[in-house]
Amino acid sequence: MGRTCVFIFTIGYLALIYNLGIWGNVAQEAELVVAPQVSKTVTLELPPGPDNPRNSEGDFIRLESGDILYVYTKYYGLSGDDHASARLVSRITRNYGVTWSDQDELVLENEGRLNVMSVSLLRLCDNSIALFYLVKETPGDCRPYLRYSYDEGKTWTDRIEIIDAPSYNVVNNSRVVLLSNNRILVPVARHAYKGGDVYNYEGKATVFCMISDDGGRTWNPSAAVPNANNIMYQEPGIVELADGRLLMTIRNASGRQYFSYSSDGGETWTESEPSILVSPASPATIKREPGSDNLVAVWNESPDKRNPLTVAILSPDGKSFLAKKTLDKSVSGEERGFCYPALFFVDKDYFLVGYCCGQGYWGLNASRISRVSMEDLKK
Repeated sequence: MGRTCVFIFTIGYLALIYNLGIWGNVAQEAELVVAPQVSKTVTLELPPGPDNPRNSEGDFIRLESGDILYVYTKYYGLSGDDHASARLVSRITRNYGVTWSDQDELVLENEGRLNVMSVSLLRLCDNSIALFYLVKETPGDCRPYLRYSYDEGKTWTDRIEIIDAPSYNVVNNSRVVLLSNNRILVPVARHAYKGGDVYNYEGKATVFCMISDDGGRTWNPSAAVPNANNIMYQEPGIVELADGRLLMTIRNASGRQYFSYSSDGGETWTESEPSILVSPASPATIKREPGSDNLVAVWNESPDKRNPLTVAILSPDGKSFLAKKTLDKSVSGEERGFCYPALFFVDKDYFLVGYCCGQGYWGLNASRISRVSMEDLKK
C-alpha cells in the first residue's frame, strides 16, 4: 500500500512537471559558486507524520501584544498532493521567533471540496488582520478569498470572494501586499484549465493583479503583464520600491527570475526582463529592508534545482547584489528542495524565513522556520 501511494504520488508530480513546462529550455549558466553559509538558528521544524503527509507554506503577522503568529497549510489523510485535503493552522512565538508553541491551533477548516492553502496575512489601516488564502473546489477551480479578524486572529469574519468566476488562479503564500497608499494588490497567475486530469492545465499563465482600494471589500483586475517573448509566466510576487514603483518577480523555466515594473500602482506593467536572480522553476520572495531603500531576496540560486536556498541584499532597483549568503542547502548527499519562502522582519536586526524543506526536488512535505541576523547577512 505504501509503495503504491508513493508511485501514484510520483506519477502525479511527473505529470505536473510536464504540464507546467518545467522541462523546457533552461538558460546555460556559468558554474555557480555556492554563497557562504549565513549563521542561522532553526527555531521550528514541521515534519510530516501520521495522518499528516505534508506541512507546507505559510505567512507571519505581528500581533498587538508583540507576539508573532505563523499560519501555514497542514495536510491530512494519506496524500500530500497539491489537490489533497488540507486546513490552515497556526503556531505562535512570544520571544520574537526564538521559540514557538508546540501545538497547532486551528485557523480555518477545509472549506473547499479539495483544500485550502497558500496564506497571506496583512495588518490593515483599520488595525484588522486580513487573511488571504486559496480555496480549491475542483481541479479547474482555484480562487483567492479574504477574511478579517478584529480580535487578533481569534475569530474570522465570513469570507469575501476576490475572483467571482470559476477559474484556476495561483496566488502564493506571503504574496499579498499593502502599498503605502493603502491599496491592496493580490498577484495572480491564471492558468487555462483543459479539463479531465488533475494537472491538465496550461503551464504558461496570464499574470495580473487583483486590486482593492477599499480595504478588500471590492476588487478589480489590473492589465496583464505583457509577454511578447512568450515566457512561461508563473507565481508572481510584488514589492514596493523606495521610488514608488512596484517590482514584480515572475517564476519561469528560463533559468532566471523575470522582473516587471509598474509606475501606476499596479494598474499596468512593463514587458518583463531577465533579472540577476539565477533560478529554477521556483518562486522568489523580495521585501524592503526596514529603515533602508535596499531589498532582501530569498530564492533558489540554481538554474534547475530547488537547492540551495539563498538570501541576499539587493540594490533599491533589484539590479545588483550588495550581499549574498546561503540560507539552507542539502547535506550529506541527501536530496531536498527548499521553496515557497515567507520573509518577516522581527525588527531591523533580525528576520525570520518560513519555507518548505522536504525531501526530493519539490521539497513540499516538510517546513521549517529559520532566524537570521541582518549583521550576519551583511558580513
